[in-house]
Amino acid sequence: MAEVVVTGGLGFIGSHVVDAYLAAGYRVTIIDSGISAAIEGNEYESHSRCTVVRRSIEDYFAEGGDFEGADRVVHAAAHVGPAGILQYAGRLGSDMVRSTEYVIEECLLRDVPLCVFSSAEVYGRSGLLGEKDDIRVPTQYNARIEYAVAKTLTEAMTVNSIARGLRAIVIRPFNVAGSRQSRAGGFVMPTFVQQALSGQPITVFETGKQVRAFTSASDLSRFLTDYWDAALDGDGRIFNIGNPDNRTTVRALAERVKMLLGSPSEIVHTDGKKVYGPTYMEAESFEKVPVPGAAFDLGWKPRIDLDELVLETAAYYRASADFRQAREDRLGTYASI
Repeated sequence: MAEVVVTGGLGFIGSHVVDAYLAAGYRVTIIDSGISAAIEGNEYESHSRCTVVRRSIEDYFAEGGDFEGADRVVHAAAHVGPAGILQYAGRLGSDMVRSTEYVIEECLLRDVPLCVFSSAEVYGRSGLLGEKDDIRVPTQYNARIEYAVAKTLTEAMTVNSIARGLRAIVIRPFNVAGSRQSRAGGFVMPTFVQQALSGQPITVFETGKQVRAFTSASDLSRFLTDYWDAALDGDGRIFNIGNPDNRTTVRALAERVKMLLGSPSEIVHTDGKKVYGPTYMEAESFEKVPVPGAAFDLGWKPRIDLDELVLETAAYYRASADFRQAREDRLGTYASI
């Protein structure tokens, strides 16, 4: 039976990847410190084909862990979220690069295929964003730029290690959303949905004219389970995973959430700094729309539209508490995914 290791497998994206591989019949090992967990993960510990290692990547290897026997590794562990990263400013780069170095070296040692999760934040600019487009580093350093630069460096480490024998791909996900995504850390879809469900004001930052294209976590996971092998055999190594058909302004998303959920919530505009503090910054990409050329060339296509994503998120939060937000409320901090 094939086995996949998922770092950050208790996080929002990581847990969807875990679910997809379990459904495909794999054995799954999750390595997760719990700092960024979107779920408790007890259901995985009781699953006959899943093992949960509640350690950071660094501690896992320091205690003698390895990837022996793994057939592939998904490196999804990282600090993330426009508010969630703020408390790690000055450490984001070293944390993300160091953990990726451990994973790359172990995959090289064991000759295990690797998928590293990057971010659409690497582009550092607005517009239609393709894999072969140049990326930009803004000069006004802040936590968000540190995050983007760190992701860029982990991409370069991964791609350059192919010359050393690494079999690897890099995914740049665009505004992934769906069930389990927490409002903690500043994620807009679950924030709007939870505000609408509770009748609280729906808080739109700045003008609300920022453009985003939301992608289903299950569509992203399906790329890994169904197209990873083809991706390794092809010429491309960077893959934008996004749904340009789900393009919307943030203000229009708020209106859509309010309408679909029949919510009495008022839509109000505010400043993110008032909510998350003076170090909060909006993304450099005012308009962030994916051009998923390499993934489309392989035959992958997103299936879940924006309304389905809103309703999926709402259905989850009608039935379940926001695990990560509840923990942050207790701790009084913003955690990483």
